[in-house]
Amino acid sequence: MSSRTDLAFSLPGGIPRLPIHAGALKAYIDLGLMKPNAMICTSAGAMVASAIPDLSGAAFDRAIPILGNLSPSQIFSFRSSLKFKAAALGLSSLGLGAIMLFDDQISKGKKITLGIAGLCALLATEGIVAKELLYSESLFSIDPLINLLGRELHFNAIFNSDIEIQVLVADMNRPGECMFSNHDSQNCSQRWLNILRATSRLPGKFPFIVIDGKNMVDGEVWTDFPITQLKRYRRVVRFDYWSPLQPEPSPRVWISDLTRSFDIMRDRCTQKKMEFYEYERKVNPSLPDIFNIRLSQKLFAQMPQMKIHSFTPDDMKAMMNIGYQAVIEQGEAIKHYLDTGNVCEFAA
Repeated sequence: MSSRTDLAFSLPGGIPRLPIHAGALKAYIDLGLMKPNAMICTSAGAMVASAIPDLSGAAFDRAIPILGNLSPSQIFSFRSSLKFKAAALGLSSLGLGAIMLFDDQISKGKKITLGIAGLCALLATEGIVAKELLYSESLFSIDPLINLLGRELHFNAIFNSDIEIQVLVADMNRPGECMFSNHDSQNCSQRWLNILRATSRLPGKFPFIVIDGKNMVDGEVWTDFPITQLKRYRRVVRFDYWSPLQPEPSPRVWISDLTRSFDIMRDRCTQKKMEFYEYERKVNPSLPDIFNIRLSQKLFAQMPQMKIHSFTPDDMKAMMNIGYQAVIEQGEAIKHYLDTGNVCEFAA
């Protein structure tokens, strides 16, 4: 392994990037390239960094099967309160149906009583569920994913890693950014899981995550190009993979619609920040030239049509392989950058 240097990795978030990050980091280490001093992460990037905190072979062996076998049911679930209300709605409907079915076997008085009670229960339940759907912040939870991480992560390895894991979370109170570090003396397993939950909390029907008295949400609400932190390093490798968003059919599922809209907003902001940073580098050439790992057209064509609500473990494994190949293809360009600090033209 090459000697350490003042190097940072930038690991943006997004469910599609989760397996790609895992494969890309595996290829990076397989090539024998120098380890970073820090991994600056949001969302899925923070989960991958936590699963492989020291970039060791043993950590990869533990993490790759987990990250490569994820399915939507292991990430999201309906919250139990909504399940109970939906069940009550179903029972009320079945009750009214039974009254109609056995109409000739029920006395008129009982029929009226049961009918009024059933109708009131039906209307009340419909009102509760409608309010839940329209106004509640707790339609879904990511408890399955957090519970899985709680069982599988090696927290001692996270807190004792010589690589600093910096997790970006958006503060909805100020608004602003908050950075959490695996080297913070306050850390414990539950606190770190809350940080991962916070940086992965999509805007919308998910409960706020409270840390240190602040309401926290997905770090990419603030930025997926944390240039303030990246400027502190001599070299930065940014595991981004794809170019600006391309046209595609409008999504018809609400969570896909929310995710696509969020991606458009983030993509526009990120491109502007990258442009401004290049202007800044012209004035101050000592700022680091950032190496962006992208997918070649060949690899991009192999990308499965993955949706946040309907991907399969096979999709995750395919994307892990794509991430691995992306780094292998650019291995020489990455080595050149680590040796010189300059991005060569063929690496763009």
